[in-house]
Parts: sequence; structure tokens; C-alpha cells
Amino acid sequence: MDTLKNFWDMVLTQRAWSWAVIGIVYLLVFLFIRGFFFRQLTKRARALNSKWYHEIKKVYVRKCFPGWVLFLVSFLFLIFFWQTGNFQQPSLYEVAMVFLIILTILLAIMSHLIAFGASAVYVLKQLENNQMTL
Repeated sequence: MDTLKNFWDMVLTQRAWSWAVIGIVYLLVFLFIRGFFFRQLTKRARALNSKWYHEIKKVYVRKCFPGWVLFLVSFLFLIFFWQTGNFQQPSLYEVAMVFLIILTILLAIMSHLIAFGASAVYVLKQLENNQMTL
């Protein structure tokens, strides 16, 4: 336990390189939260015809770019905050940055969910119009 505490103290004091550790943790947390919301959607989409599911995934990959851009923006905000923030005495700046990071990450997750939903609707609309031979 002391080793973990020593590592955490080193991460907090040596911010020149520790942003990478924070970034990796941030990416893992984002993927976990995104997966939490996507789990039910993908589970139900997989229950459909496999061709339909693969078409939904293909359209989703084209539509999810704004979600990844928002994730990158939130990541850059986090790195900037990590480099400039004073964690000993939080001020209005620190509170505002945390709020901005949380807002952009929520927008990124919502953008991914919207992209998946729009992809499903697009595939269903194609099936309804018999434009897709699946």
C-alpha cells in the first residue's frame, strides 16, 4: 500500500510526465462509462439479424467522429488543468475547469449514443424502404 501511495505522491508532484498516467486513467474511465451505456444497446442490436447489426456498426463508425472530437477536447482540457491547476487551494478556476471537463465528457458520451441511435434508425429506414438487401 505504501508503494501505491508513493507512486500517487510522485504523480501529484511531478506533473511534467504524470499527465500521461492521468490520460491513460481518463481514457479507461471514459471507455468504461461509454461501455456502461452502450452495453444494453449493443446487446439488443446483436439480437437482430447479424447483417443488420454489422450495418448499424458500419454506419455508427462513420457518425461517431464528433463524439471522439469531444473526448479529445475534454482530454486536452484535463491535461491543461493538470498542468496549471492548484490542487492544494481550489479556486473558482479549478471548479470551472472541473465543470468544463465533466460537461465535455458528458457531451462526448451523449454524442456517441446519438450516433448509435441515428445509425440504428438509418438502417431501419433503409430496411423499411427496401433499399438495403440484407
